[in-house]
Amino acid sequence: MARLLPQIHSPADLHRLSDEELQDLAYEIRQELIKVLTTRPAHFASNLGVVELCLALHLTFDFSKDRLIWDTGHQIYPHKLITGRYDRFHTIRTKGGLMGFPNPAESPYDLFMTGHAGCSVSCISGLKAADDHLGHKDRKAVAVIGDGALPSGIVFEAFNNIGGMGQDVLVILNDNKMSICPRTGGLARYLDQCRMTEFYQGSKRRLNQFLHAIPVLGPMAQTALEQLRDGVKAMLKHGMLFEELGFRYFGPVDGHDLPGLRKILRDLKTQKGPILLHVFTVKGYGVEQAAADPVTYHAPPVFEKLDPQSGRVVAFKKGGGKTYTDAVSAAIYAAMQRDPHVVVLTAAMCQGNKLEKIREQFPDRFYDVGICESHAVAFAAGLAKGGLKPIVDIYSTFLQRAFDQIFQEVCLQNLPVVFCMDRAGLSGPDGPTHHGAFDIPYLRLFPNMTLMAPGDEADVQPMLDFALQHNGPIALRYPKANLERVERDGPPPPIEFGKAEVIR
Repeated sequence: MARLLPQIHSPADLHRLSDEELQDLAYEIRQELIKVLTTRPAHFASNLGVVELCLALHLTFDFSKDRLIWDTGHQIYPHKLITGRYDRFHTIRTKGGLMGFPNPAESPYDLFMTGHAGCSVSCISGLKAADDHLGHKDRKAVAVIGDGALPSGIVFEAFNNIGGMGQDVLVILNDNKMSICPRTGGLARYLDQCRMTEFYQGSKRRLNQFLHAIPVLGPMAQTALEQLRDGVKAMLKHGMLFEELGFRYFGPVDGHDLPGLRKILRDLKTQKGPILLHVFTVKGYGVEQAAADPVTYHAPPVFEKLDPQSGRVVAFKKGGGKTYTDAVSAAIYAAMQRDPHVVVLTAAMCQGNKLEKIREQFPDRFYDVGICESHAVAFAAGLAKGGLKPIVDIYSTFLQRAFDQIFQEVCLQNLPVVFCMDRAGLSGPDGPTHHGAFDIPYLRLFPNMTLMAPGDEADVQPMLDFALQHNGPIALRYPKANLERVERDGPPPPIEFGKAEVIR
């Protein structure tokens, strides 16, 4: 039988497929993802988890005119495969090939070039407002956001505004219980409590039917009934956070049940006002090992051996050597062993920053604040003000999201916060959203800030120790690369304020 995926040149082609063929297409999409993504570092598990959701969205809406934004964008590969880019998919994350994130230059189905988390809800709200203003009120507006990005402050700023305006916006919460690493915080616990799906939805439906069946009563009785409804909803708890912000909450629903997803999306498409659909998916769905270990398989190394029958990974290719990230992580660990006042913060990048050992050995001095960079920096300022020595270990590109907190909470107070900025410089296959090319210009703007860059491994520990002794804000920047070795006649010179080592 001829493969279906090569015949999909646009989402319109999906409508000629039967239900059985759509299930076959979902399988083919996963096989294509496995075939291509096992040959290069790429976002693997997250894309396996959204295949049915992607198909259901494109079968329900017409995104040649309707609006769709995938938050962050790392899970956009199935979307690329069915929006006319199948024939170029083998080039993804290679020089001159498809970008690993949304890119409007590739397709009109990609509305924003993204790679940072949390802005999809604000952007879709703005698009909907513009469409309404310009007379395109029939255009639907959909944002898909993961549970890892949900705690970002800007998301709730957008929820608050959309709820206040009563916009016709559909937000789909793709809940796979993960960010890159397992999600953290009170909101994660709240979402876990939203799993009693049938009881909640059935009770809410029966309560509404009961209230509508009661004949018109006086004002006092009407108020009492409304209080009863609100009290029962509060007791049931599920979705109340979103409902209090002005959204109607639906779900949770199975994100891998394609017919079920299509049915609920068809129903929601005709409804007015802000709606949040809570969808459960499995990160790594379809590959047993990826589903069992979504942290490793979020963006794994190149696969060296793959069993073509079972799809099981036999081995990953070994890395090319020790990296600057490895060296900085080891230096932080050594500093924490010596000094109980040293604490480390990360914004959902424990794995990327190689902080797993620190998290295990020093759990009371390790803070993963989730994808909340502004909070991370302001929190670090409080830690420093209280007498600790905080290290904010963060990608250079993501630190940009805390620009004002660096200025006001840290630099203006001249607080001793250490910033370890990973992925400084150009980031290669990760693309424009991930280049750490702006940290030197913008950090130099701030009073009291000091910048350092290690030449090789011999510089890393002395620079970090210097930073921890420095009485003010200080940043250490280093690339996503294997360590260099600087040829010297003797040991490296001591770290001195205001001095550099001349190599040649």
